[in-house]
Amino acid sequence: MSKDNKTPDDLINQLCGDLEASAPRCPYRRISIWLILSIVYIVGVINYLGLKVDIEDHLTNASFLFEMGLASALFISAALASSWLSFPDCIQRDWMKTISVTLFGTFLFWIVANGIEEGDFSFYKHFAMPSCSRGLLVEAFPFLALLFMTAKGNTTQPYWAMTMNVMAVSALGWVGLRLTCSMYDSMTYGFIHYLLPFCILGAAVGFFARKIFKW
Repeated sequence: MSKDNKTPDDLINQLCGDLEASAPRCPYRRISIWLILSIVYIVGVINYLGLKVDIEDHLTNASFLFEMGLASALFISAALASSWLSFPDCIQRDWMKTISVTLFGTFLFWIVANGIEEGDFSFYKHFAMPSCSRGLLVEAFPFLALLFMTAKGNTTQPYWAMTMNVMAVSALGWVGLRLTCSMYDSMTYGFIHYLLPFCILGAAVGFFARKIFKW
């Protein structure tokens, strides 16, 4: 330690003398904007593609309400976790990742259970069917926007951040696609042609998470 810095505090003051005070970014502002714009976007897509279900009839269906509620809860929790993960050390709130993963696991179990009940869990049969071309339209723009927002942050957990992004957009896309695809009555079809391909694509992009989300 030099003679000019007689104590550790003197050294710290010298090193930090040129620094300016700054307020930390709010973890909710940008994600709130993304949530609102994503909901507006999905409503616009549904209006453009047209509903393929009878809403009045489905609003009295407990299974439909549970599925939409579960997807909405996953959408919000994963987006919120993604926002917190944009900060170093997830701003001490790692527990939100557990909630999102639990909801996603429940969501997958619900799809499998419905496929078994429908007696229609044949991967070969559904791969042979022509898929709806709506998946990319519904999911691509929200995913790219969330990816950009996460990249603007300072995450120390890039793979978890990517996982939350994929979960959030998958849930959002599921809601839109289940309402606009004529194959609504088949959970297996929706899983194979919408959820599974997007998760695989997200996992592939996830290999580059450290490069995408580097500071």
